[in-house]
Amino acid sequence: MRVSLLDPWLYDVGGHFLDWDLRIVDELKALGHEVRLYSHTSISTNAQRHASARAEVFPIFRGDCFAHPGQIDPVAGEIILFLDGAATLADDLARVGQSHIWIWPSLTASHLYACANVAPNVGISACIHEEPTHILPNGRMWWRYAFIRAARADLRLNLGTPSKRLSEEYSGLSGQIRINRFPVPHNGAPCETMKTALRRIGFFGAQRFEKGAEVLPTLIPRLLRDGYEVVLHDSGSMVRAEAMPGLTVLGYIPALADEIAKCDLVVMPYDAKRYRIRASGILWECIASGVPAIVPDETDIGGQVRRAGAGTTFRSFSAVEIYRSIVEARRNFGEFASAAFEQSRRWPEAEGSCRFVAAMLGEAN
Repeated sequence: MRVSLLDPWLYDVGGHFLDWDLRIVDELKALGHEVRLYSHTSISTNAQRHASARAEVFPIFRGDCFAHPGQIDPVAGEIILFLDGAATLADDLARVGQSHIWIWPSLTASHLYACANVAPNVGISACIHEEPTHILPNGRMWWRYAFIRAARADLRLNLGTPSKRLSEEYSGLSGQIRINRFPVPHNGAPCETMKTALRRIGFFGAQRFEKGAEVLPTLIPRLLRDGYEVVLHDSGSMVRAEAMPGLTVLGYIPALADEIAKCDLVVMPYDAKRYRIRASGILWECIASGVPAIVPDETDIGGQVRRAGAGTTFRSFSAVEIYRSIVEARRNFGEFASAAFEQSRRWPEAEGSCRFVAAMLGEAN
């Protein structure tokens, strides 16, 4: 079967987009499918090199998925982003070659609306992993409109999210279109034994403002003075870190789970307001690899950690409060490490890239 993997977000190696695409490509090829990967026209040389080693890459998408309404127009920015973005995307989709199924690893409302306008005679399978109001403040309205248009176009859809909370959120907007709960496309690193001591602390991902980049210059030196080894991973090369004894700085790494598994604790100093019901690939890698984590309270990821007992949460978005949570993790490390280890052993029973791809192929074709 020929599969078109459509990712307008694929610009560079930072973030989860390239990693997800490559996992999906590998699983599809292992099943014997032919895969064509369609990226943004501005894909970096580095990202194209990594992607081209696994699949044929076609840079066709021109719209800016990362733009925000205020950058476009102070009044009409939101409607311009949605409608003009969908019109551009619909034109771009005309360049997609013949295939049996379209797979969208990271679907937005504008993408779905563009598909409704094009009405391709193929199955469409897509994963939604941001809350409706991500980027677009009136996102719930735009998603509802896109679902209505998709239903009218009679698209053959297989839509899902990687979390129960997101599936419930979108089910309230989708009408008769079913929103599944897809398995998580993260496998973690093999975990043979539980962690026994808290020595190495990691910060992983693209270090943006919403992920706590501004607290790191205060927090990291404090942890180094306390005698911890610290790993700072910045997949998008967004921060400049001074060389300090005990600090390891990593750029983009294909085998992210292996580096996470080398840590005894991963701290995710995220803004709770931006991560209310958003999921996190970093947390999934921690759970799958048996590594305790610290995440923001009053978020879906905070609920996951608390229910599992595999870490703790912080209440306020500050270096002081996050440091207090690290002190708590040290005090209760045996309990957290044991829970994390048990979670990792159960992970393959329901999650992983193999199960994710099977679910994506399950209904749309």
